Formats: sequence, structure tokens, C-alpha cells
Amino acid sequence: MQNAAATRIIAAPQPEVWSLLGNVATVDDWHPDVASVELLTPQQTGIGAARRCFFHDGTSVREEIIELVDGERVRMRMSEFDMPMKRMEAEFSLYPTSATETAVTFTVFYEMKMWGVFGTLLGATVVHRRLAKMAARVLDGLAHHVATGGSVRGS
Repeated sequence: MQNAAATRIIAAPQPEVWSLLGNVATVDDWHPDVASVELLTPQQTGIGAARRCFFHDGTSVREEIIELVDGERVRMRMSEFDMPMKRMEAEFSLYPTSATETAVTFTVFYEMKMWGVFGTLLGATVVHRRLAKMAARVLDGLAHHVATGGSVRGS
């Protein structure tokens, strides 16, 4: 699979950042493209916790936690989306840089579903750039939410 990523230093201790990333119910507070979230499972944390994210552009995606190292890493499988990918997963990994700062890396893994070599090249260029920009926007939204407590909906 191909991937695109961004990393940011968030001005908060790792447990505070993890409380947002490890909980499927909070994404619409800090992801600038998510208009709302619907919980699909009773649990909000842990492997199997799932949500549907509804985006401002009218699209949606189902996301389910498939891997978890508590406090350090969460990986989600994305499905039921309208994008030219066979498979997509997203991962947040965290590590403390000090007692009051946390480095967060957001990586999107993807496999194009069409066009053979052309699809691979498209994935490595245009799609990669778009996903890297989106990853940076998401981390900026997370940093804003952690710093201000305010929602980034519609920003």
C-alpha cells in the first residue's frame, strides 16, 4: 500500500491527546472536514469501536478501530466510501517530546483500485499530495482543539 503522512507537535501531554484520538466519538470536534459522526457500536474505544463520519461535502466513510496500543497508536480501517481506492486505513501514532508536548503522526495508507500502472502513478503523485495536505489539516485541527477546547467544525 502507498501512504501519505504528516506530523505535528501538539502542546499537551500524551494522555490528553490520546483521550481524543483513542475515542471514536470525538472526531467531529477536531477534524475540520467532519460535519458529524454517528457511533456504530456501543463502545467508543478499543478494537472494534466504529463510527460513520459525515463530511461537509456530503460524503461519508465508515471507520473501525482494527489495531490499538493504548496511549500510543490507533489504526482504523476505512470502508463504505466513494473514493478510487480498494483499501484505506488511517493511523495516529503518538509519543511524548516533553511532559507538556506530544508528537502526533497521522498516516493514511491506501491502495488504488483502478488503472494498473497509471493508478499507481496517480496514487504516488496527485492522491499522495491531497492526502498529505488533508493529514496536515487534520493535525492542525487537533492542535487547535487541544489548545482552545473549541470545535473546528466547518473551518
